[in-house]
Amino acid sequence: MRAAHALLLGVLLAPSACIDGDPVVGGPAERCAVDRDCPGATCDRVSLRCVSRARAEVFFAVTPATGRVSADAYPTLTRPRSILADESVDLRLRAPRTVYGAVTVPADTGAIGRNIPATLEFTPTDLAGVSPPVQAVAGLVAIPNAARDGDSFTWSATLTEGLFDVVVRPASTLAATVPPRFERGFEVREGLVMQRFDIAYPTMYARWEGAVIAAAGQSIAGFVVRAIDPAANSRVISTVSSTLGDGSAGSTGRFACSMGPGAPEAWTLRLTADNGASGGLVIDIPRASLLAVAPSGRDLQVVLPELTGLTHAAAARPAVPGGVDPQGPCVGCVDVRATVEALDAEGHSRVMRGATVTLRAALRPPVGIAGATTWYESRVVTEADGSLRAWLVPGDYDVVVTPAGDAYRSVVQHGFRVRADVTEQAGQVFLLELRPSLAGRVLGRDGLAVRGARVTAVPYHDAAPTHPCLDEPDLRALASRATPTETVTAGDGTYKLELNPGLYRLLVEPAESSGFPVTLGASICVAHRVINFDTTLEAPVQVRGVVRNARGVRSPLATVEALVRLREGDARGVVLRVGRATADANGDYRLLIPASAAGTP
Repeated sequence: MRAAHALLLGVLLAPSACIDGDPVVGGPAERCAVDRDCPGATCDRVSLRCVSRARAEVFFAVTPATGRVSADAYPTLTRPRSILADESVDLRLRAPRTVYGAVTVPADTGAIGRNIPATLEFTPTDLAGVSPPVQAVAGLVAIPNAARDGDSFTWSATLTEGLFDVVVRPASTLAATVPPRFERGFEVREGLVMQRFDIAYPTMYARWEGAVIAAAGQSIAGFVVRAIDPAANSRVISTVSSTLGDGSAGSTGRFACSMGPGAPEAWTLRLTADNGASGGLVIDIPRASLLAVAPSGRDLQVVLPELTGLTHAAAARPAVPGGVDPQGPCVGCVDVRATVEALDAEGHSRVMRGATVTLRAALRPPVGIAGATTWYESRVVTEADGSLRAWLVPGDYDVVVTPAGDAYRSVVQHGFRVRADVTEQAGQVFLLELRPSLAGRVLGRDGLAVRGARVTAVPYHDAAPTHPCLDEPDLRALASRATPTETVTAGDGTYKLELNPGLYRLLVEPAESSGFPVTLGASICVAHRVINFDTTLEAPVQVRGVVRNARGVRSPLATVEALVRLREGDARGVVLRVGRATADANGDYRLLIPASAAGTP
């Protein structure tokens, strides 16, 4: 029952920290004495304030001693569980299992399937986002079957017993004809040293067909069309189709996307038209919007209200004979020149080479499709003199500038206007400033400074997407570009980090000889300079137990790591290592984890 307890992690606030003299917490927090005083939150017993409710899931990664990987001991990541103070947690290494098979599609003739090249990804069903997928590559050439079951195979993988979610991605040469396939809950069975798992594609797939046309009726040839999963970093989940056509009459402008078994249900149809000038049009149509206008999935009409931004060939508008079209590579585009500069601590400016500049402007969506969004986007990198050149359609742009290196902060600028009455536009300067600093001290529970502790600011937006810090759209956009930054405390326990704006959480790792565990410090919204952001090391919580192999025999010198995934609700979360130990010659281990990762009975 203990392992089934929900584990809550209160996000501690630091009332002494100041942002340029102002409190970190903007308004008065709700006071509390116990958790029931905080609907939808938890009570911080130190500050007596209601704070955001977060969930911590603890995993153990167990690795056999060097050179001792065997048929009974294979690197193992346990399922999530809660941990109680001073709890005894025995860990067992799993045995490796060989899974093999073939990926086939229906043959053109006959009943035997045709092997195709593909990549298979196996992710433990309840460890998504924690365990990297195990990959296997299926080839065209069949391999004689070692198990002598009569069938050859084209791929094999080493897994441990348990349930896995499987994604099959056909080779890019098949992107137009064979979609990705999804298998959920495939069981690698205990006791089977070798297990066969064939992936056979069906004869028919779910299919969406349609055409891209202009308001005047002509077909548009410049789009690539596919279905994506917005919840999984826009991964492609269908075949990829082009409106270029196959040369037959009436094929130009038409597309057809197929989805294999198991594809996610909440998908978006994405149409992109690259104009070869580091930019292009993007149209996103959610599945619900598609069902409203084309319930059968056939004859979807995507009608463009304007042709601006398309190549001249796609828009059926030839360039000026014998010369260069005055509007460059795309219809209605403006030749835009700009510069990126940065201000140092003394206020002196310098040009910024290698900065990535992303410019995005909203455009009118397709005619008659509610919920669809259209935008023009260009991404360019500045030259040695800080200059950039982009062909942009007229409109008001949101601009995100991400500098190279870690000295200057990213910046968001709104309302950069590209005029419609010119063919060239120049003079815009995008200014960058130094990154804001986060500074404070690391203290022991006795209030004394802790020297030599590693302090890492971990981007936290994926764990707490509803944090008030991210309510401001610009800060949310910059938070997604944040990267971990670390330093080591000085003799007086002080630290200083230069950060890109965003939501962070501190991970403090004291020296192993200190007797303190890794500490998960408070979450902090960094928009400007932050001072006096102190972290007090937590009291250690001991976890002990025995490591055994798959046969139950003690496994000496195995490495045990405690990992914690922090997240609110169904957020993707952040995974951190909070403890590490090596088992002794008898397989006994003992490690310390932070109290915030331990539950209560």
